[in-house]
Amino acid sequence: MSTFQQTTPFDMKAGIIVGLVAIVSMGMAGLLLISPILAAGFFIATMSAVLMWRSVNVATYLVFFCLYSNLAVVAVRFHGVPGIAAHAVVGLLMIPLLYFIVLRRKPIILGRSFVWIALLTLSQFLGALFAEQPQLAWAEFNSFLLEGLLLYLLVVNVVREETTLRNVTWSLLAAGLIMGGVPLLQQLSGTFENNYGGLAQTGDEPGFTTDDDEVEQMRLSGPIGEKNRYAQIMLMLVPLALFRIRDERGFLRLLATIALLCAVAGVFLAFSRSTILCAGFIIVLAAIFRHVNRFKVAVVGALLFAGLMATPQYRTRLSSLLDLKSLLTSGKHSEADGALKGRATEMGAALLVFRDHPLIGVGPGQFKYYSQEYGERIGIRALDPERQAHCLPLDVAAENGLLGLIGLLGLFITLGVGLYRQSEEESSDLSGLKMAVFYMLLVYGMTGLFLHFAYIRYFWLMVGIAEASLRITSLKPAKHNMPISNSLKLQCEGN
Repeated sequence: MSTFQQTTPFDMKAGIIVGLVAIVSMGMAGLLLISPILAAGFFIATMSAVLMWRSVNVATYLVFFCLYSNLAVVAVRFHGVPGIAAHAVVGLLMIPLLYFIVLRRKPIILGRSFVWIALLTLSQFLGALFAEQPQLAWAEFNSFLLEGLLLYLLVVNVVREETTLRNVTWSLLAAGLIMGGVPLLQQLSGTFENNYGGLAQTGDEPGFTTDDDEVEQMRLSGPIGEKNRYAQIMLMLVPLALFRIRDERGFLRLLATIALLCAVAGVFLAFSRSTILCAGFIIVLAAIFRHVNRFKVAVVGALLFAGLMATPQYRTRLSSLLDLKSLLTSGKHSEADGALKGRATEMGAALLVFRDHPLIGVGPGQFKYYSQEYGERIGIRALDPERQAHCLPLDVAAENGLLGLIGLLGLFITLGVGLYRQSEEESSDLSGLKMAVFYMLLVYGMTGLFLHFAYIRYFWLMVGIAEASLRITSLKPAKHNMPISNSLKLQCEGN
């Protein structure tokens, strides 16, 4: 008998795995000597690659997590990672895209809302073509194509199944755990000078004090770096968490509850007055349509009121909204809050720009170069140069004209009506997912009344998820649609 034994395939596979583990370990050891951040990034990238080898959808979940949490941008801004890395994150969606299109020969999806997106794209193209500063306008248009149109097409073509959609929502909630949890730790510890590696930014703006000057409070902005936008993005996670709490059981329900608390904490710690008002209106609307329990809404409302009475920070912020009366009263503009006067002037300037350029607007990204001039005609407050419209419909109207405004409104109506109808007609767990996405869309639309078209990747992620949700149907067949032969077979097996 030979003393040599033939190597089995299992031994070869084990040897390859041991070799790869050794290479990864040596790589991490070398990077630890340079930077712990790079070592952690290398480890995460390696584990992600292993998981993607098992399932291409892992790439989709990773992209949603990184984009929503803004981790790629944070890595570039605060940790010296090359800028191309932020764009490479979106490129990971090419893995599942090629898998579905090339290997499984699935058709390319445009979606029912694509006609409105095409109209919005056309308005941007024509606006850039005739803009007074074409070079800047074309740069904005290119950004729209990459962060908007391309991202939308990638999302709708990789989120094709109910399981994928559900896991995508969990990816967003996982991002919310970091986005809300770290700023909450920052608030509780009072360590506002520490940005926690870029995950708990406070920006360059000073904080505010309460009416009696007893409490000084910073407005937190998490990994986003802009307060009002951070509040908007965190509020979009609230309906996702609420419907996961309703439909999940056990550990997943507990995880969704923690995600909800982190999302709510993020909304509150941004101290955004407009976002809080929008949140209150949406909760009341959900109660009216019986999507949430009215008694629970009343209890939560009572708790929020008690919390408001106990926190002088919020009383100070919200009391300034009473200045709206002074703003709307002729001859009392000077008594109103400065921020309110600025917003009113910016919105009025955008409306005047739209009046003078009604068809295609002044071009993408161009309103800020007109805002100061047109703001002088309003007479409420003198604007600093390059101010934004701070209102999504008016911003689109000023920059993209009537064509762009029709495209935007058509997009919201098509997706909103479609999601609402499908969620009402279906009785499966998928109806909860679709209703959550509907309220996510509603949150963006309402908060968009006080924010301009910026950070557009969040808008297009949401639009892509909404469109994908419309195309996905439940994997569980309804009993009344079951073929007779299958029904008889089940009865025989039961007997």
